[in-house]
Amino acid sequence: MPSGITTKTNRQFIDHVSAQQHAMAGAVIAVSAAQAAALGEACIRISLEHQPDTLNEDDGANRAAHMADIKNRLVDWCDQDATAIAAFVALREAGEELKGQQLLCDAPSEISRLSIEAAETLQRFRPLVSERVRDDLEMSLTLLAGTAQAAMLLLDSNLRIWPEKTLNDLYEPIRANLEQQLGRLTPVVRIRT
Repeated sequence: MPSGITTKTNRQFIDHVSAQQHAMAGAVIAVSAAQAAALGEACIRISLEHQPDTLNEDDGANRAAHMADIKNRLVDWCDQDATAIAAFVALREAGEELKGQQLLCDAPSEISRLSIEAAETLQRFRPLVSERVRDDLEMSLTLLAGTAQAAMLLLDSNLRIWPEKTLNDLYEPIRANLEQQLGRLTPVVRIRT
């Protein structure tokens, strides 16, 4: 049976986040990215359903399954991040602070990477999207670019809080690579052109 913060209703999740004594930025970013990926997955599935002659069914189904996988992994990261502060404190008290810091840097790194991967998948799907959901795909892509950026900011914040050379040497190249990948995303600025 699934457990974790993502088993709460939307209202319960929102109320839980606002009632905490620590900011749950990572969990909020991850669940936002999962919702954006779900919207993108729907756009692919709807396009497949409404354009069977245009789309290769296997290719469309594979793309939708890939988006579903990303969505599920983002949900898992939301659950993990929701308990990450407690895990960090336990590791710190056990004398393994670096391990706890890495835990809190791994989450935003992976959330950003998955958001970018989902956005790239949607960018490649643009020429095939059904007119019926073309605008929705653009909204999903824009949301994913935003969650990727927000997760990178969280990683950067953690590296500012913990300026240890070991962490910087490990995560700054990851952050820089994510920034390059994010720069290759092309969300639209306007729907009407």
